[in-house]
Amino acid sequence: MRLLDRYIFRTVVGAALVALLVLVALETFFTLLVELEDLGTGNYDLLAILQYLLLTLPRRAYDSFPMALLLGGLLGMGALSAGSELVVMRGAGVSVMRLVYSALRAGLVLSLLALALGEFAAPLAERKAEMGRSLAKDASVEIRDGRGFWARDGAYFVNVQAVRPHKKLGDITLYEVDANSALKAVIRADSASYDAASKRWLLSGARRSDLGPEAVVAEPVAAIAWNSVIDPAKLDVLAAKPETLAMRDLATFSGYLRDNGLDAGRYELAFWTKVLAPLANLTMLFIAMPFIFAHQRNAAAGQRLLIGIFIGIGFFLANRVLANVVVVYGAPPVFAAALPIAVFLGGGALAMRRMR
Repeated sequence: MRLLDRYIFRTVVGAALVALLVLVALETFFTLLVELEDLGTGNYDLLAILQYLLLTLPRRAYDSFPMALLLGGLLGMGALSAGSELVVMRGAGVSVMRLVYSALRAGLVLSLLALALGEFAAPLAERKAEMGRSLAKDASVEIRDGRGFWARDGAYFVNVQAVRPHKKLGDITLYEVDANSALKAVIRADSASYDAASKRWLLSGARRSDLGPEAVVAEPVAAIAWNSVIDPAKLDVLAAKPETLAMRDLATFSGYLRDNGLDAGRYELAFWTKVLAPLANLTMLFIAMPFIFAHQRNAAAGQRLLIGIFIGIGFFLANRVLANVVVVYGAPPVFAAALPIAVFLGGGALAMRRMR
């Protein structure tokens, strides 16, 4: 039985790695075409583009693992089925579930490798890639997410639109409220830099508007020293997309947002998605099994590939829809991360049960 386990292990792992290589290569190629449109912007030359593509490979590989395992299961086990090897194994008394178990062992090993990749290598490499790409295009680059970052700071509500290199901020707006939560003043600044000695942010190019009972009085302010709750150590997190962060960073920053009375839904969703990623990977491999054993020797490799693509698209769309549910309706992030897995896992289990 150990010999059989090793044989299936090598088959599934080999097929999954080939699928992973093809998926990553395709995504990298299309990204190259997009990046070439910015060739010559600032110092963003061909070498900088290649460096960016190389550093983003770990993240691309991590994102492609679910589809790679699905295709690896369909093509790897499908090859055994096409060669009548599964028929021989079952004729020797090996049950379908025992064969599925052997395939899932291979998936578990690959899922743990993907988890390590997504937790350690990918976040660091992605951060370096984005920063290097941005600096090559413009040394005074601003990293924005389209909505900015909000924080509660005593009597102020703070909005930061841009995170710049070297612990600097851009386009800062402070909304000062009184004891009755009525808007009292608005301070806008072009930039802010952190002074480690005084542990304060220094606002430059500031303009203050005081809202009086009858008029608004606006005046420029050369510089403002601002004691803020924004920790400069968290700027790397602010500049990165939640999906590219490690679980430890997501957990820490989610707590930071909750402590400031802010919505941490995006970061909590990314956290639970990463926590459940190994189970999601195994689910994708598991749902490939009914298509193998239900159509032994009857389905061509192209047909199995097409099935895998449709299943992968369905899983991707389910995750996207539920992510929007979290953002719009405030559903629990763990629900959005777990529901697609539960639905696909239940569907696979039902299909396997009908086969027996």
